[in-house]
Amino acid sequence: ITENGGTPQCEEAVVKSLKWLQKQQNRDGSWGDGPQNYKCAMTGLSLLSYLAHCETPLSEDFGDTVLKGISFLVDQGMKSPVISLVPQMNEVSYDHAIATYALCEAYTFCKQMDIPSIANLEQVVTKAVDQIMKGQNANGGWAYNYNTQPGAHTDLSVTGWNVQALKAAQHGGIKPSRGEIRAALRKAAMYCRKTALPDGLFSYQENGREPRASLVGVGVLSLQMCGSGSDSTARRGLDWMLKNTNQPFNWKANNTSSNLYQHYYGVQAAMNRGGDVWKAYNRAFRDSTLGAQASDGSFMPNGFGGPGGVVQTSQNRHANDRIYRQCLATLMLEVYYRFLPGTGEGARNF
Repeated sequence: ITENGGTPQCEEAVVKSLKWLQKQQNRDGSWGDGPQNYKCAMTGLSLLSYLAHCETPLSEDFGDTVLKGISFLVDQGMKSPVISLVPQMNEVSYDHAIATYALCEAYTFCKQMDIPSIANLEQVVTKAVDQIMKGQNANGGWAYNYNTQPGAHTDLSVTGWNVQALKAAQHGGIKPSRGEIRAALRKAAMYCRKTALPDGLFSYQENGREPRASLVGVGVLSLQMCGSGSDSTARRGLDWMLKNTNQPFNWKANNTSSNLYQHYYGVQAAMNRGGDVWKAYNRAFRDSTLGAQASDGSFMPNGFGGPGGVVQTSQNRHANDRIYRQCLATLMLEVYYRFLPGTGEGARNF
């Protein structure tokens, strides 16, 4: 962990965080709650946090927690074409993608470590990946509610989560019943390039519509996962990150300095690239993130709400805000466990 710029404190913080998450798990194996139901996404992010620490259904401390989380998502996947408690909501393309990402990672772990198969896991994973393949638009991106009609609202944020899910499926050797994952990722890379701007920023939609600092890491990581991490578009994004990462993040700033969504992607993209951009990003986020953890393992509010983008008051904060913040911070600190680039393609693509 120290070779990549981490510290023993990072490991301690991750374990404390996983113990905190364990206490937040619902009786049905899920995480999260709230007026808009994103339980599948919150469960997916929580599972990814455990899996990134190499926790499996056989782990001594967290095995039952992981198994219950996997089983919850598998059960939802058996009931519906999409993994969501609210299949009709527009944001289902987030809910389903994050849950699929987690299940693909779990499937790969179980297969590689000869863990006894979990009932219906492979069936649900294949069906879930099929849904993502089916939901890709002709322009290479993904839209709300997996809409593929002409003029559908494709955007880079939705696309980023679906790219991660497909890459995890590819790592696991999952074979969708329609199309090839590699071809879908090539199309996704084309879409990402359409959202890039000459100065390194990426926009929410094609052709420069709504440029956002929070999407630079999304665009770069997606290109890396699509095998295009060395092209000029990704390099410009990394250059932008390097130029704009020159001081420690202010956890409570309520601006880009404390936007964990932005930094969840940025940390991974910078780690994949290495060199100066990783040194700068590591200096900026590591100690600030460690300093934001409370003694019980939770991470203090940072001015950004959970799914839906609404910052809740202390009297009206629901579980999704806490789980979302906790998982993104934990996954950022777990980047040190990535001994190889997260794309699985080798350094030549960076």
